[in-house]
Amino acid sequence: MFDNILNQTTASWLAILLPSQRIFYLYLLSALCIAALTYFWFSAAEENNRPDAVKKGLLGYLFDPKIWWHKSARQDYVFFFVNGLIYYGLVSQLMLGAHAFYGLFGVWLDGLFGLREAPLFEASALTVALYTLAVVLAIDLAVYVTHYLQHKVMVLWQFHQVHHSAEVLTPATVYRMHPVDLFFTGIISAVLIGLAFAGFVYLTGAAPSEMTVLNVNIVIFSFYLIGYNLRHSHIWLSYPPWLSYIFISPAQHQTHHSIDEKHYDRNFGLVFAFWDWLFGTLYVPHGYEKLEFGVAREEPNPFKNVTDIYIKPFKGAWALLAPQGKLRPGPVLGALGVLALGAFALTQYSAQPVSARQGAAQSVHLQDLTWTEVAAAQAEGFDTVIIPTGGTEQNGPHVILGKHNYIVEAAAEDVARRLGGTLVAPVMAYVPEGAAGDRPTGHMRWTGTLSLPEPLFQQVLEETARSLETHGFHTILLMGDSLGNQDAQAAVAARLGAEWRARGVRVIHLGDYYSANGQEDWLRSRGYDAAEIGGHAGIRDTSELLSVHPGGVRAAPLDPPRGADPGYSGAPSRATASIGAEMLLLKIEAALAQLAALGITSGLRAEGVGAAPDLVAGN
Repeated sequence: MFDNILNQTTASWLAILLPSQRIFYLYLLSALCIAALTYFWFSAAEENNRPDAVKKGLLGYLFDPKIWWHKSARQDYVFFFVNGLIYYGLVSQLMLGAHAFYGLFGVWLDGLFGLREAPLFEASALTVALYTLAVVLAIDLAVYVTHYLQHKVMVLWQFHQVHHSAEVLTPATVYRMHPVDLFFTGIISAVLIGLAFAGFVYLTGAAPSEMTVLNVNIVIFSFYLIGYNLRHSHIWLSYPPWLSYIFISPAQHQTHHSIDEKHYDRNFGLVFAFWDWLFGTLYVPHGYEKLEFGVAREEPNPFKNVTDIYIKPFKGAWALLAPQGKLRPGPVLGALGVLALGAFALTQYSAQPVSARQGAAQSVHLQDLTWTEVAAAQAEGFDTVIIPTGGTEQNGPHVILGKHNYIVEAAAEDVARRLGGTLVAPVMAYVPEGAAGDRPTGHMRWTGTLSLPEPLFQQVLEETARSLETHGFHTILLMGDSLGNQDAQAAVAARLGAEWRARGVRVIHLGDYYSANGQEDWLRSRGYDAAEIGGHAGIRDTSELLSVHPGGVRAAPLDPPRGADPGYSGAPSRATASIGAEMLLLKIEAALAQLAALGITSGLRAEGVGAAPDLVAGN
């Protein structure tokens, strides 16, 4: 937990070095260049239609100390560092990721429109471009909706006014957001991004990807590059009126911060202006306007210090909910009701695969069932089985030897539940890890690793499959969590698949689960470079284990002997359980997408569907 807090806090403080962050140095440099061009533009304008700061020369115009060293600006700088710990280090650990809502929407789409036997659209450059735009639209709509509510719902305004209390605007003002404000916007954004992701998976049968530059969505990257940081600044940059109906200019956002009544509750959008146009909240300036910023003209900044910024909004919200110390039950019960419904929906999604798809089976794991329970499940149509393969290998000083076994067991269970009609065999923990003997190779060079020769591993895998085929399973899925397992699984699947094809028995190596899951692209899109991601026992698998078995990651690892290879690469100290959940989701979706491409969207055979139709509702 301490490592997670430290990593998240440090990342927020180093925002200037991360392309995914709004004050990345390249975006600041581009804003500076554009600001300089506005100086020369205004220098040629009439005096009554240009900022007063133009008289101070180029440097005075760009770096006016009355703005950059104003008391409000200094509050922003201090708050930036404090909130790096309070929100990004602590509060954000409670944030639900888009993957949680993706799961809910996936079930909803399947239930509403039925399971797709084949994708409606094949994944292509066009679907990548469309998904790239869909993500931006989802984020932008979330920002518009939450921003509108933060102005119109007075309890939410108590927290949002922190942002509006800035008396001068600098790029640091974008971080002047109360943790409650950030959390609210983050949740709504996760909901809409999850919906976009689920929609594209449903239509294409594959996990979508975005067009990126420096691992940032290309539309967002372009938006940041063409003057985003001027929206929180004293530099006036407006667009032609026709363009201001499509995109929000820096000047339009500055008017949103204005204390002039004609600017109140206008221009809520982030990237696009058409949300404001559609809902009647658009304001388009027609020339330079001199603005004053703050909450209100009488008291622009009601927060005397950073402590006030955190505490005072809670006091204001409580005063609204409980005037004269008497709690108003309506708003409180309403908020609790929304939270309860959300929690109920999430718990229903989590429980649904067990109750709706398992039928007679009380667990999807063979080892937890009696033989009569397995037979009863098969009678209800459970004729698919997963053979998961893990391994017992070194994973550096910080991760236990059985890492793969915990991860693949959890992933196989999720695949089985989402697929329906599927059971899971015990994890094979003995796999090829290198040669034993006087000259060990591979992971056998580290103490504790256990290895089988590949021919013997193939034989064990094959005989396990033959056992399951004997008992009547018609689809056998080989799912391995380690690189050394992949070739053997592919060979066994090919051999048995050819042998049993005439009987209608399929043996499938789920190679995409391991080798085509998009994990590296996801991490790069979040600002991690190749050196940080690493390979064995790095961010990815360390995070995965944190999400399924946190006790398997040592908070205080025992140092290896002097001069010994520690056995890992990358920066596992940056691993988090939330990253692990995303990593697992990508692997699981890759496996399901591979099955969908083969025409397998449910583990239930036709005769099972009629007997228990509710078992096929789900991804």
